[in-house]
Amino acid sequence: MSLIKDLSPIFWDTNPETLELNKHAKYIIPRVMDYGTIEDAKKIEQYYGRDTIQQVLQEAPYLNKKTISFFAWKFGLSMNEFRAYRRQKEWKTWP
Repeated sequence: MSLIKDLSPIFWDTNPETLELNKHAKYIIPRVMDYGTIEDAKKIEQYYGRDTIQQVLQEAPYLNKKTISFFAWKFGLSMNEFRAYRRQKEWKTWP
């Protein structure tokens, strides 16, 4: 819990007291990687480890395109290996 309090105020819409690091990893990791600082990302990586972060980010339904691009590079993956990227490609826009 103290890790959440040590992060930037990116959980402004959530009561940090209710967040459990292991139970809510699929919510915490993408949120920090999309909106947190470099320091926040380092703290999260230190806690969860590279493998967990990679798995959660690849399965996340929504991520910023910059986040996908950075972590595809970092993990040596194709952007197509991220669920969020594949979903973005499927979205239709107005003509």
